[in-house]
Amino acid sequence: MNDSLDDLFNGDMGSVRVEPVRANAVEYKPAETRFIEGCPKCRGTGRYGSFGICFTCNGKGKKVFKTAPATREQNRFKAMERKERIAQDSVDAFNAAHPAEYAWLVDTAARWDVAASLLAGLQRYGTLTEKQLALVQNGIARDASRALQRAERAAGAPVASSEGVDRLKAAFDTAIAYSAEKGLKLSPRITIDGLTISPAKAASANPGALYVKAGQTYLGKVTGGRFFASRECNPADQSKVLAFIDNPAEAAKVYGQTTGTCCVCNATLRSDWKLRGIGPICAEKFGW
Repeated sequence: MNDSLDDLFNGDMGSVRVEPVRANAVEYKPAETRFIEGCPKCRGTGRYGSFGICFTCNGKGKKVFKTAPATREQNRFKAMERKERIAQDSVDAFNAAHPAEYAWLVDTAARWDVAASLLAGLQRYGTLTEKQLALVQNGIARDASRALQRAERAAGAPVASSEGVDRLKAAFDTAIAYSAEKGLKLSPRITIDGLTISPAKAASANPGALYVKAGQTYLGKVTGGRFFASRECNPADQSKVLAFIDNPAEAAKVYGQTTGTCCVCNATLRSDWKLRGIGPICAEKFGW
């Protein structure tokens, strides 16, 4: 019991045995963090209505992920941004290669569903198929042909008196203001020899134009200082329209004196108003 311990602690311990690393040794890895979420398809029930088990979660009612929901959402957002950036680069390349076609798609998409669909496909996939590109080019050629036809038609349309058009528009504006003051929402119109002339509404396709009809038949419009007659408008009706526009108040007066009927409300004229060719209320309404 009283022996020295020097031999034990300081003595020769002999050779140190080193264990060889086994070939099949596996490196230690900590357990992976798992994120368990309820299945959004079956709402955690594991069944999809009366159809049986939910195929999304295989009947487990939950789904296991290796990444957190926020991380997955961020990754999806980055992937979407990357996809949009690649698509936009492709659209820019298409625009550089086909500027006329791209401009036509942008201008036409608002008024034609086919063009809107092609533009949406281009923005999504970054390109058009050969048939789609040919469709766009045909549309460009068709619009150019129609524009040329309109220009030729405008050049051949008869000129309407600008002074008469201004007087007629002023009369219609006065009638509209008169109706608004009385709390009415009536659209003013004048009827001469079976032809009805009325102003286009501000929200219409031709604001500022004057429409001409015979009953429900559209005969044309007055715009840009010219009368654009429809196919249903015969030369006699065209002459009546131009003569009326030349001096609207005088034409209305002659019509009332000849027929005894007010050209605005179609009421029968009596006494002095027959000589004026228009009824008292309508005369006040139109400022005549």
